[in-house]
Amino acid sequence: MNFNPTKTKVQLKLAINRLKLLQQKKSAANKNARRDIAQLLAASKDDSARVRVELVIREDCAVEALEIVELYCELLLARFGLLEMMRVCDPAIEEAVNTVIYAAARLDVLELRVIKDQLSLKFGKDFAMAALENSNHCVNQRIVHKLGVQPPDPILVDQYLKAIANAFNVPWEGAILPRDDLLKYAVPPPAAVSLTDFTLPNGNGPESEFKNAASADKDLLFHPTDPASSILPMVPTSIPDASVSSTPDFDALTKRFEALKRKM
Repeated sequence: MNFNPTKTKVQLKLAINRLKLLQQKKSAANKNARRDIAQLLAASKDDSARVRVELVIREDCAVEALEIVELYCELLLARFGLLEMMRVCDPAIEEAVNTVIYAAARLDVLELRVIKDQLSLKFGKDFAMAALENSNHCVNQRIVHKLGVQPPDPILVDQYLKAIANAFNVPWEGAILPRDDLLKYAVPPPAAVSLTDFTLPNGNGPESEFKNAASADKDLLFHPTDPASSILPMVPTSIPDASVSSTPDFDALTKRFEALKRKM
């Protein structure tokens, strides 16, 4: 069998529509699941709620993965000329091709499996095997993470439960669990401190220079030898009479504003 560009193009269009429908279906199912989890929390069935919320987290990850794969299918459709004409996978579509092959083996979407087979015929079995195992590290890392089989972190589970409880106005005081690796961390005992080895100063050190300086400033402030050397400002004994010349010169002010405008 050879690569069929017409079939591949049709399957890309069908895959885009199917991926959109799956996103809507999973999102609606997750909304109902959140309501059921809120009822479990209200009934104080926290253990059952934790099990159910793990399924919700996995479905949320699947929805995000479907959205990413949909975008890559649209990219391959927009750059189909590169996919059809090039014997070797062009760098402009390399990540999209690898990600679609990788996701097709992990998502239950018939159109993606057909596209994966066509891409294997186009670029060879070795290329497809490397994409399936991500040995070439060309698959989108978010897809690798979202389609992983690892269980969700307990902290993430509690965060989901807290968000669901808040959304449905359910009073829930579940504490966010600490990580197991932090619980296993061995904290070293505190070092012993002996107060008997501490020696107090004998008080025979030199007298501080700041004390003498402060006394000198105090004498100069209250008993100045020379009025000109006083720290406090001199206050005039008489207030000058107001005159007409103290009125602001608005023409001069206008000139200053104009000069400032020219500098700005």
